[in-house]
Amino acid sequence: MKRITWAAALAVASITALAGCSSGGSPTPSGDGDPIVVGGIAGTTGAYGAVGIAVINGTQMAVDEINEAGGIAGRQIEFIWDDDAADATKSSQLFQQFVSDGAVAILGSPDTGPTTAALGDQMQVPVLGAVDDGGLTVYPNGPDEPPYAWTFSTSLNTFAWGGKLAEWSIDNCPNGLAMLHDPTTYGLGGLAGFEMVFEETGHDFVYVESITENWSSGATVNLDAEIQKIVDSGASCVEVWLTPGDEAAFMQEIASLGIDDLIVLGNDVTNADSTFVDLAGPEGDGMISALLTSDVYPNDRLQAWQAEYRELFDGLEPGPFAELSYDAVYILKQVIEEADGATDPETIRAGLNKLTDFDGLTGKLTFTEQIHTTINKEQLTMVQWNYEAKEWEPIE
Repeated sequence: MKRITWAAALAVASITALAGCSSGGSPTPSGDGDPIVVGGIAGTTGAYGAVGIAVINGTQMAVDEINEAGGIAGRQIEFIWDDDAADATKSSQLFQQFVSDGAVAILGSPDTGPTTAALGDQMQVPVLGAVDDGGLTVYPNGPDEPPYAWTFSTSLNTFAWGGKLAEWSIDNCPNGLAMLHDPTTYGLGGLAGFEMVFEETGHDFVYVESITENWSSGATVNLDAEIQKIVDSGASCVEVWLTPGDEAAFMQEIASLGIDDLIVLGNDVTNADSTFVDLAGPEGDGMISALLTSDVYPNDRLQAWQAEYRELFDGLEPGPFAELSYDAVYILKQVIEEADGATDPETIRAGLNKLTDFDGLTGKLTFTEQIHTTINKEQLTMVQWNYEAKEWEPIE
C-alpha cells in the first residue's frame, strides 16, 4: 500500500509559529535572589480542557511544594500560565509574552506542542513537560532524526503507544489492522509508531485513512463511509487514533450498525482521563489501549500523591498528564540546582541533555542529546475497558 512520507505528512501537520503578544503576568525577570519565572501554556477550556487542567494542576502542585520547601537554590518559583484554547496563534503569543516576562523555561503545550517546540528552537528557550504527545512534535523529521534541540517532553509519547499497540495487533488481529488517524503530528506520530514495528516485522495495514477533526469545538465527524471501508477490508481490528469524542462516536456507531466482531484500539489519550468512557457509555465496553505501567500498578508513592491530588482539587482524578507535569517541574529544579542555581537557557538545556534515571512519578526518566521523550513502549501495559467494573483492566 502507499505510505505517507515524512515530508508530505509533515507539510500537512506543521504549524507555523506566528509573531505577536498577549496579556499576561508581569513578574520581575529572573536574577540572583529574584523569583525563577516559569511559563505554562495549556488548553484548559473547550472540548478537551480536562487535559490542560490536569497539566496546570500537576504543575502548580509541584511549584507549591518546592516553594514551601525553600524554592530552587534559595529562590522561589513564579509560575505564570494561560489558556491557549488549542489555538496555535494564541500559543505563539503566550510563548513570546512569557519569555519577555523573564521565563527561563516554558512548560507545554499539550494541544499546541508543534508551536511551542518550534518557538523553543527559534528563541532558544527550553520547552519541557506536556509538549503535545511527544512523537513527531519532538522529532519533526522522523523518529530516527535529531529532535528539536530545545524541547524535552515528559509527555505521553505517540511513538511508544503506536509501537505497543502494533505489537499487540500482530498477535491478536489475524485478518489484519485498519487505522483511522488525524493528520496532525499527533495522529501521524501514532502512525509512525505502528509503522516502525510493522516494518521491522514485515506487517502492514489492510486499510488506513486520515480523518480531519475539530479539536477546538470537539464536534464529532461522521465516520459511516470509513466504517464501511473498514468492514469491506476484512480487518479483524481497527486503530481509531482520534480524539476521545470521535473514538466514542465510532464505538456508538458500530454498535448501532450491529457490528460486534470488530476489535477497536485506542491511543494514549483514550484513558488519560474520563472523557472517552463518559461519552461512549456502555458502547465503550471492550475498547483496548495501553496505560503507563506505573498507573496500572501504582506504587505507594504514586498512590499517596494521587490521594493528595484528589484532596487538593476537590476529588478530581489526576491522570498521567498531571503526573508528568509534576515530574517536569522537579526535573527543572534538579537541573538548576546541579548547575549551582544557574538559570540561563543554555545551562538548563545542557543539564536536561544529561538527565539520567530521574526518579519521577511516571518512572525512571532520562534525556540525552538524541532522546528528548521520556516514555517508551516498554513502560506500557495493554488494558481493556470493562464498563461494568468501570475499570481499565490489564490484558497481559
